[in-house]
Amino acid sequence: MEDWSESRSPFLCSLPHLPSLGPKKREIGTYFAGILFSVAWWVFIDAIVLSSTMHDLPVFIGFEDYISGIVCTIGMIIVNSIDLSILQGENFSYSGSGLAGKARMMLFIGMAAMAGGVAGSVAILCIKYLVPGVSGSYMYFGIAPIVQNITILIR
Repeated sequence: MEDWSESRSPFLCSLPHLPSLGPKKREIGTYFAGILFSVAWWVFIDAIVLSSTMHDLPVFIGFEDYISGIVCTIGMIIVNSIDLSILQGENFSYSGSGLAGKARMMLFIGMAAMAGGVAGSVAILCIKYLVPGVSGSYMYFGIAPIVQNITILIR
């Protein structure tokens, strides 16, 4: 039986060991994140273009559909602009050299913005598509922002 203090992971359930990607691991991760971000916005833009080609839509895509994706993207920019080595500091202060606390606060704000983007897109789906009873063929216009925001979040 392995002692908990000797365990390498803080989690009880860990993922299986993946093969090493070698020295290009960071570069591959960066490209993969860029691909996910591009796919996220492509899905949303595809829904906008498709809705503009259809006539007699029961629900139109308006600015309220854009807001959740914009907020999620701003949150992603905030989270990615934080230097993770700063988060290791122990002193928490809002003034002076309490840089770790400020970085943690910005990380929280960025993650809250991304979660708010996902929650906003789910709310738009419920309010504009599920409650009025829009038919299944038009449901893609409500599901596309959710796919966009979840893909940005897991990116």
